Amino acid sequence: MKRKVIVFAMFVGVCCLLFWLFRSWLSLDQLVVHESWLRQQVDEHPWRSSLLGFVIYLAASLIPGTGGKSIVYGWIFGLVAGVEIAVLALTLAATISFCVSRYVLCDAIHRRFGRYVAHIDRALERDGGFYLFAMRAVHFPYTLTNYAMGATTIRLRSFVVATLLGLLPGSFVFVYAGSQLPTLRALAERGVFGVVSPQLMLAAALVAISPIAIRLLMRRLGFVHKPTQVS
Repeated sequence: MKRKVIVFAMFVGVCCLLFWLFRSWLSLDQLVVHESWLRQQVDEHPWRSSLLGFVIYLAASLIPGTGGKSIVYGWIFGLVAGVEIAVLALTLAATISFCVSRYVLCDAIHRRFGRYVAHIDRALERDGGFYLFAMRAVHFPYTLTNYAMGATTIRLRSFVVATLLGLLPGSFVFVYAGSQLPTLRALAERGVFGVVSPQLMLAAALVAISPIAIRLLMRRLGFVHKPTQVS
């Protein structure tokens, strides 16, 4: 028990430090000030910039409330590299949070949210990893999902695969939006959703609808069974 408290305290300390660094040095305002220099560095040192960008995205993804990263990375790295960095970093950050939940906070989560966790477990038993895939695809709260899933019976491998595939469509949409930006200043002035065109909003809606359509198709084909009625 003492070891779990120490590990959790260290994890919280690291997250607080990352939050301070993100707010102080990696905010959108700071990026706007240095965007010409930033663009030059990415053009001259693509591999080093991508690796550093991955580490920064990973660190920021461990902090709740740091949205809009995918759009910024779309502008900095372009569509392909931006999607790769965003999806891989989000998946790794989700895996870290999942492991903290499973091996450190599991008992506390069960005491506080036992009924909610039991509901998720029943859904996972019925639909498997597709249930998590659907949660990711419809943009269910990222951090909450990570910690809730750690308290369920889902296997780590299934969690990673479902998270990776589920985050891909939404990340593609927002990275694409960023890749169409002329400057980061436009993002800072108009906000995250102020730069999204009607076409991109339609794409986001399709991303949200697609898991339902896929589930109905899989159920019709017999891959997903309807829940049995218990009398």
